[in-house]
Amino acid sequence: MVWILLAGASLLIVGLAIRNPRFRRIAEPALSVLVAVGLISAFVVWRMDDNARPRDPVSPVTADRPVDRIAPTEIRLENLTFEKSTPASSYVVTATIHNDSAAFLDYFTLDVTLDDCPGGACRTIGSDDALVIARISPGHSAALRTTLVFPSPKTGPPDAPRWRATIVKIQSSPAGP
Repeated sequence: MVWILLAGASLLIVGLAIRNPRFRRIAEPALSVLVAVGLISAFVVWRMDDNARPRDPVSPVTADRPVDRIAPTEIRLENLTFEKSTPASSYVVTATIHNDSAAFLDYFTLDVTLDDCPGGACRTIGSDDALVIARISPGHSAALRTTLVFPSPKTGPPDAPRWRATIVKIQSSPAGP
């Protein structure tokens, strides 16, 4: 409401300044003050509105609907494959995710370590993790496709790559309405 009054006053001052040359000398400082007051008012409103919002996201889970936890053993990855991509140290990961729990799977982190094991002697090249966002209902499955990047080894690409994949940081939602 205040901004409407300021806009009306500004238009009145501009109109008077156009018609009266003596008033023009007073109009410029008056408009400058009105613009400054408007900017300060906008800043105060913006800060008050920002402080009114909650800092933490509101959880859809209430006390009468407890969180259903999903154990890492309740998520299966089938047909897990790693294909070399561009640049040379990156790999495209594909799999099928199965949710064997009683809760909705929202997302999880896939932690993968790459070892080079020529002749049975393994050395770790590096590890990477990917946040996999997958809204999968209980008992269903979905396709997974993500990219992982590992450090480039000084000895060149791995001769006998071995992958270790672990599911960590699982986020779930309760099943039901």
